[in-house]
This record gives sequence, structure tokens and C-alpha cells, in this order.
Amino acid sequence: MGRQRPSSVSNAVRVQWLLVALSAFATLLTVLLRDDLLRAWVESNATARAIVEEGGLEALRDSVISVPAFVPVAVVSFLVYALLAWVLAVLFREGHGWARWSLVALAASHLFGAYVVYRADPPTPFLSLVVLAAVLDLALAWFLVQRDTAEWVRGAALADQHDHPSRPS
Repeated sequence: MGRQRPSSVSNAVRVQWLLVALSAFATLLTVLLRDDLLRAWVESNATARAIVEEGGLEALRDSVISVPAFVPVAVVSFLVYALLAWVLAVLFREGHGWARWSLVALAASHLFGAYVVYRADPPTPFLSLVVLAAVLDLALAWFLVQRDTAEWVRGAALADQHDHPSRPS
């Protein structure tokens, strides 16, 4: 029978999966609302705005202006984030302390990404997701720095040393 995981560890893993699901939803929204994202970008670019006022989004796409490619960036970012989160969550559940701190760093970088999206003044559905992501990132970090989590990770390291006494510590 293995060691019992504290609720802080289980909750951290659950929140990480919620963040991955939220990121998948944000990626889907990026695909579905790519024209809305483009219109939001046009508002911050005077040259693009002038082209759109004269000929619409099609004229902008046909112009010499390099239009941001939101969809490929969103898809690649999601894949990298989801795979990294998956690997780190598996290793964290196994009790690796470095994976715990890597998840904290991942939450911090995800939080920074949410801030960057917020500052870009995206359409309202994305702002809602940014707020939810920020709350979940802070919750994840909170669960990861709890005393129960730290003790559980230390216990996993001690159990590993006990099971493999010849390994250097």
C-alpha cells in the first residue's frame, strides 16, 4: 500500500488539469473568433485600421501588412503547455520535488501570459478566460507551496532513499 497523498497535492493536480482544459478552450475560441481577434488588433494599428475602413478584413489580408497569425500560435502554445504540464504533473505525483517547483514556475509563466493577453485588450470572451486562468494559476501555486505538499514531497524522497540505499542523495 502506497502513501496517502494530502488533499493539497490532489488539488494541485486537479487545478493543473483545469488549466490545461481552460487552455484548450481558449485555443478553440481563438480558432472560432479569429476575426474578432484580428479586429481587436486592428484597433491598435492605425495603418491596418485605415485599410479595414476602406475595404474590410479581406483588404487587410490582401495588403502588404503582415497580419498576426493567432491560430497557429495558439495551437502550438497549447500543445507545448499541455505536454509540459502533463509531464510535470506525472512526475510531481510521483513525489519529485523539482517537479513541484517546476509547476510553480509554469503557473507563474502562465499567469504572466494571462497578463500579456489582458494588456492586449482582446475581445470579452478572452478577458473572462484570462481572469479565470489567473485565479486558477494562483490556486495552483497556493496548493504547491502548502506545508502538506512540502512534507509529502520530502516523504517521497525519504522513501526513495530507503528503497534504494545505494543511491547518492
